[in-house]
Amino acid sequence: MTKAVQARGGPQKLHAVQSLRLGGRVSLGPKAGGLLVEFKRPNRMRMEVHLPEGTLLRLFDGSKGWTSQVASATPLLAPMSPAELARTRREADLDGPLLDSAAKGIRFALAGQGEVSGRATDLLDVYFPDGTVQRYQLDATTHEPLGWDETQHQDGKVRVEETRFRVNRRVEGILFPILIESGVHAGTLSSRINIDSIELNPSLDDARFRPTVGSEAPSPNGP
Repeated sequence: MTKAVQARGGPQKLHAVQSLRLGGRVSLGPKAGGLLVEFKRPNRMRMEVHLPEGTLLRLFDGSKGWTSQVASATPLLAPMSPAELARTRREADLDGPLLDSAAKGIRFALAGQGEVSGRATDLLDVYFPDGTVQRYQLDATTHEPLGWDETQHQDGKVRVEETRFRVNRRVEGILFPILIESGVHAGTLSSRINIDSIELNPSLDDARFRPTVGSEAPSPNGP
Protein backbone atom coordinates (compact mmCIF):
# COMPACT_ATOMS: atom_id res chain seq x y z
CA MET A 1 0.00 0.00 0.00
CA THR A 2 2.84 2.38 0.85
CA LYS A 3 4.38 1.99 -2.62
CA ALA A 4 0.99 2.58 -4.27
CA VAL A 5 0.47 5.80 -2.28
CA GLN A 6 3.98 6.97 -3.17
CA ALA A 7 3.29 6.22 -6.84
CA ARG A 8 0.30 8.57 -6.71
CA GLY A 9 2.43 11.39 -5.28
CA GLY A 10 2.96 10.54 -1.61
CA PRO A 11 1.02 11.38 1.59
CA GLN A 12 2.28 14.96 1.91
CA LYS A 13 1.16 16.03 -1.56
CA LEU A 14 -2.13 14.15 -1.34
CA HIS A 15 -2.99 15.64 2.07
CA ALA A 16 -2.21 19.13 0.73
CA VAL A 17 -5.19 18.91 -1.64
CA GLN A 18 -8.10 20.35 0.35
CA SER A 19 -10.44 20.67 -2.63
CA LEU A 20 -10.53 19.51 -6.23
CA ARG A 21 -12.45 20.34 -9.41
CA LEU A 22 -12.50 18.00 -12.41
CA GLY A 23 -14.03 18.84 -15.78
CA GLY A 24 -14.54 16.72 -18.86
CA ARG A 25 -17.02 14.46 -20.61
CA VAL A 26 -18.85 11.27 -19.74
CA SER A 27 -20.53 8.61 -21.85
CA LEU A 28 -23.33 6.63 -20.20
CA GLY A 29 -24.31 3.94 -22.66
CA PRO A 30 -25.81 5.75 -25.67
CA LYS A 31 -25.85 9.13 -23.90
CA ALA A 32 -22.94 11.56 -23.57
CA GLY A 33 -22.47 14.98 -22.03
CA GLY A 34 -20.31 17.34 -20.05
CA LEU A 35 -19.06 16.40 -16.60
CA LEU A 36 -18.15 18.54 -13.57
CA VAL A 37 -17.07 16.94 -10.28
CA GLU A 38 -16.05 18.90 -7.18
CA PHE A 39 -14.60 17.57 -3.94
CA LYS A 40 -13.91 19.26 -0.62
CA ARG A 41 -12.63 17.87 2.63
CA PRO A 42 -14.02 16.24 4.63
CA ASN A 43 -15.73 13.90 2.13
CA ARG A 44 -17.92 16.38 0.27
CA MET A 45 -18.74 15.82 -3.39
CA ARG A 46 -20.81 17.44 -6.12
CA MET A 47 -21.30 15.83 -9.53
CA GLU A 48 -23.04 17.41 -12.52
CA VAL A 49 -23.70 15.55 -15.79
CA HIS A 50 -24.93 17.87 -18.54
CA LEU A 51 -26.93 15.95 -21.14
CA PRO A 52 -28.85 17.43 -24.11
CA GLU A 53 -32.15 16.97 -22.23
CA GLY A 54 -30.89 18.56 -19.01
CA THR A 55 -28.64 18.07 -15.99
CA LEU A 56 -28.23 15.14 -13.63
CA LEU A 57 -27.02 16.20 -10.18
CA ARG A 58 -25.58 14.34 -7.18
CA LEU A 59 -24.70 16.04 -3.89
CA PHE A 60 -23.01 14.71 -0.77
CA ASP A 61 -22.25 16.96 2.22
CA GLY A 62 -20.15 14.39 4.08
CA SER A 63 -23.17 12.90 5.84
CA LYS A 64 -26.31 13.15 3.70
CA GLY A 65 -26.68 12.62 -0.04
CA TRP A 66 -29.17 13.70 -2.70
CA THR A 67 -29.57 12.73 -6.35
CA SER A 68 -31.78 13.60 -9.32
CA GLN A 69 -33.35 10.67 -11.17
CA VAL A 70 -34.32 12.60 -14.32
CA ALA A 71 -32.17 15.03 -16.30
CA SER A 72 -33.74 18.49 -16.20
CA ALA A 73 -32.91 22.17 -16.55
CA THR A 74 -33.80 22.43 -12.84
CA PRO A 75 -33.01 19.02 -11.30
CA LEU A 76 -35.24 17.85 -8.46
CA LEU A 77 -33.25 16.11 -5.75
CA ALA A 78 -34.33 13.17 -3.60
CA PRO A 79 -32.43 11.52 -0.74
CA MET A 80 -30.06 8.78 -1.85
CA SER A 81 -30.88 5.17 -1.08
CA PRO A 82 -28.61 3.45 1.48
CA ALA A 83 -26.72 1.72 -1.35
CA GLU A 84 -26.26 4.99 -3.26
CA LEU A 85 -25.15 6.74 -0.08
CA ALA A 86 -22.54 4.08 0.69
CA ARG A 87 -21.16 4.22 -2.87
CA THR A 88 -21.04 8.02 -2.84
CA ARG A 89 -19.27 8.05 0.54
CA ARG A 90 -16.53 5.89 -0.98
CA GLU A 91 -16.31 8.04 -4.10
CA ALA A 92 -16.10 11.27 -2.09
CA ASP A 93 -12.85 10.24 -0.39
CA LEU A 94 -10.25 12.57 -1.95
CA ASP A 95 -7.37 10.30 -0.98
CA GLY A 96 -8.87 6.92 -1.87
CA PRO A 97 -8.83 3.84 0.35
CA LEU A 98 -5.07 3.19 0.33
CA LEU A 99 -4.14 6.31 2.34
CA ASP A 100 -4.97 6.54 6.07
CA SER A 101 -6.81 3.25 5.73
CA ALA A 102 -6.71 2.31 9.43
CA ALA A 103 -8.43 5.55 10.45
CA LYS A 104 -11.16 4.80 7.88
CA GLY A 105 -11.68 1.23 9.11
CA ILE A 106 -10.43 -0.24 5.82
CA ARG A 107 -8.64 -3.60 5.73
CA PHE A 108 -6.49 -5.25 3.04
CA ALA A 109 -5.47 -8.72 1.91
CA LEU A 110 -2.97 -9.68 -0.79
CA ALA A 111 -4.74 -11.61 -3.58
CA GLY A 112 -2.00 -12.77 -5.94
CA GLN A 113 -1.08 -11.49 -9.39
CA GLY A 114 -3.04 -10.48 -12.47
CA GLU A 115 -2.83 -8.56 -15.72
CA VAL A 116 -4.43 -5.42 -17.17
CA SER A 117 -3.93 -4.62 -20.85
CA GLY A 118 -0.69 -6.59 -20.95
CA ARG A 119 0.68 -5.06 -17.74
CA ALA A 120 1.47 -7.42 -14.86
CA THR A 121 -0.36 -6.45 -11.67
CA ASP A 122 -0.37 -7.19 -7.97
CA LEU A 123 -3.89 -7.81 -6.65
CA LEU A 124 -5.05 -6.27 -3.39
CA ASP A 125 -8.46 -6.92 -1.84
CA VAL A 126 -9.83 -3.81 -0.12
CA TYR A 127 -12.50 -4.33 2.56
CA PHE A 128 -14.62 -1.25 3.35
CA PRO A 129 -16.55 -0.81 6.62
CA ASP A 130 -19.87 -0.91 4.70
CA GLY A 131 -19.12 -4.47 3.52
CA THR A 132 -18.00 -3.54 0.01
CA VAL A 133 -14.99 -5.45 -1.34
CA GLN A 134 -12.91 -4.07 -4.21
CA ARG A 135 -10.00 -5.96 -5.79
CA TYR A 136 -7.42 -3.34 -6.73
CA GLN A 137 -5.06 -3.85 -9.67
CA LEU A 138 -1.63 -2.28 -8.94
CA ASP A 139 1.05 -2.16 -11.62
CA ALA A 140 3.67 -4.71 -10.52
CA THR A 141 6.56 -2.42 -11.55
CA THR A 142 5.40 1.18 -10.96
CA HIS A 143 2.80 0.32 -8.26
CA GLU A 144 0.34 2.75 -9.88
CA PRO A 145 -3.34 1.84 -9.42
CA LEU A 146 -4.80 0.62 -12.71
CA GLY A 147 -8.37 0.19 -11.44
CA TRP A 148 -10.42 -2.30 -9.47
CA ASP A 149 -13.13 -4.96 -9.64
CA GLU A 150 -16.14 -4.65 -7.32
CA THR A 151 -18.44 -7.57 -6.56
CA GLN A 152 -22.07 -6.45 -6.35
CA HIS A 153 -25.20 -8.28 -5.21
CA GLN A 154 -28.38 -7.14 -6.95
CA ASP A 155 -31.78 -8.86 -7.02
CA GLY A 156 -30.29 -12.13 -5.81
CA LYS A 157 -27.62 -12.10 -8.52
CA VAL A 158 -23.87 -11.50 -8.29
CA ARG A 159 -22.07 -9.36 -10.82
CA VAL A 160 -18.56 -7.92 -11.00
CA GLU A 161 -18.15 -4.34 -12.14
CA GLU A 162 -14.74 -3.43 -13.57
CA THR A 163 -13.23 0.04 -13.40
CA ARG A 164 -10.03 0.66 -15.36
CA PHE A 165 -7.72 3.67 -15.54
CA ARG A 166 -6.64 3.73 -19.20
CA VAL A 167 -4.66 7.01 -19.17
CA ASN A 168 -3.08 8.93 -16.27
CA ARG A 169 -1.72 12.46 -15.91
CA ARG A 170 0.35 14.18 -13.23
CA VAL A 171 -0.62 17.60 -11.88
CA GLU A 172 1.76 19.17 -9.37
CA GLY A 173 3.28 15.75 -8.78
CA ILE A 174 -0.03 13.94 -8.13
CA LEU A 175 -1.20 11.16 -10.41
CA PHE A 176 -4.78 11.41 -11.70
CA PRO A 177 -6.62 9.00 -14.01
CA ILE A 178 -7.99 10.99 -16.96
CA LEU A 179 -9.56 8.17 -18.98
CA ILE A 180 -11.71 5.86 -16.86
CA GLU A 181 -13.80 3.02 -18.25
CA SER A 182 -16.34 0.95 -16.31
CA GLY A 183 -18.51 -2.01 -17.19
CA VAL A 184 -19.70 -5.43 -16.14
CA HIS A 185 -17.02 -8.15 -16.19
CA ALA A 186 -16.94 -9.85 -19.61
CA GLY A 187 -19.80 -7.58 -20.65
CA THR A 188 -20.35 -4.28 -22.41
CA LEU A 189 -18.81 -0.96 -21.45
CA SER A 190 -21.31 1.04 -19.39
CA SER A 191 -19.45 4.34 -18.91
CA ARG A 192 -16.38 6.22 -20.08
CA ILE A 193 -15.05 9.35 -18.37
CA ASN A 194 -12.58 11.71 -20.05
CA ILE A 195 -11.07 14.33 -17.73
CA ASP A 196 -9.86 17.47 -19.57
CA SER A 197 -9.23 19.86 -16.66
CA ILE A 198 -7.88 19.34 -13.14
CA GLU A 199 -7.88 22.21 -10.63
CA LEU A 200 -6.30 21.76 -7.23
CA ASN A 201 -7.59 23.65 -4.20
CA PRO A 202 -10.30 25.79 -5.84
CA SER A 203 -12.42 27.89 -3.49
CA LEU A 204 -15.66 25.94 -2.93
CA ASP A 205 -18.47 27.07 -0.64
CA ASP A 206 -19.97 24.36 1.58
CA ALA A 207 -23.41 25.28 0.18
CA ARG A 208 -22.45 23.72 -3.18
CA PHE A 209 -22.73 20.29 -1.57
CA ARG A 210 -26.29 20.70 -0.27
CA PRO A 211 -29.63 21.26 -2.06
CA THR A 212 -30.73 24.82 -2.63
CA VAL A 213 -34.14 26.01 -1.47
CA GLY A 214 -36.86 24.51 -3.69
CA SER A 215 -34.60 21.93 -5.36
CA GLU A 216 -35.77 18.93 -3.32
CA ALA A 217 -38.52 16.72 -4.73
CA PRO A 218 -41.70 16.47 -2.63
CA SER A 219 -41.73 13.47 -0.29
CA PRO A 220 -44.00 10.64 -1.50
CA ASN A 221 -45.38 10.51 2.04
CA GLY A 222 -46.43 14.14 1.98
CA PRO A 223 -45.06 17.13 3.86
